[in-house]
Amino acid sequence: GLLRQPSDTAFYDAAAVAGGETLSHIASTATAISWGLANTLVAQVAVSRLLYAMARDRQLPSFLARVSVRHSVPTNAILLVAGLSVALGLWMSTREDGVSLLGSLVNMGALVAFVVLHVSVIVHHTVRMRSADFWSHLVVPLVGMAILIFVVINANVMAQTVGLIWLALGALVLAVLYAMGRGPSLPDLPGSHRTGKD
Repeated sequence: GLLRQPSDTAFYDAAAVAGGETLSHIASTATAISWGLANTLVAQVAVSRLLYAMARDRQLPSFLARVSVRHSVPTNAILLVAGLSVALGLWMSTREDGVSLLGSLVNMGALVAFVVLHVSVIVHHTVRMRSADFWSHLVVPLVGMAILIFVVINANVMAQTVGLIWLALGALVLAVLYAMGRGPSLPDLPGSHRTGKD
């Protein structure tokens, strides 16, 4: 299997050399409490509200759009994200390469999203809007895509697999939504084209 890269835990390894395993555990616990917990909460809030917004716009199952009357938060979306996060964390904790693999998965998700973003720039400005600014709306996005794709090709193999499967599932969901007449639309943006139905 894939082994942990030395750079993934270099700080904690240095702490272990300086003060033994006790100092290494103290350092890792302090890191988790000081910024790991805060970042996790922020990410949970952001992802759950993204799921809520997509469900509200009929792009995801409607149960994710339910809001708690008492707390005014998307409870179902929060619980789903929390459950997936715990399950993924527990799985990674059982793997020797868990830290590096989890980092690769996170990075892969961002890389795939940015590749799709570059494609959307080309489609919207060059194809739909017939922009004559080929440098900004065609050349630069293509260069950006090439760099991102190069990074993806050289990423962790499992991260590549998961990222591509996730992208394929997203494309499948999008195709189903269009087939049902519920394709995404951006009615509030100047020059946008409505593709879904109200």
